[in-house]
Amino acid sequence: MHPGMAAPQRVARDAARITAPLLLHVQRDDEIFPEAGQLELFDRIASRTKYLCLEAGSHTHTPPAAVAGWRTFIAERLKDGSRESWESPPQ
Repeated sequence: MHPGMAAPQRVARDAARITAPLLLHVQRDDEIFPEAGQLELFDRIASRTKYLCLEAGSHTHTPPAAVAGWRTFIAERLKDGSRESWESPPQ
């Protein structure tokens, strides 16, 4: 984990317990959450259904298309509330 994180051991331990579908959005030039630490976090997440969205730019410059992707990811999983909806990738 990136040393700037307040509780890296806790974050690493908790990441291994995440089993819900997950979409992790990473800004490649993020000045708050460096890319290397976020990629390490992603690798530690236990979910079988996890997706990584990498975008260029700083922490505050998220492209509108990425926001639309987040919404689609959530909407697809809330549609019918079944576990099957957890298994499909974001559109």
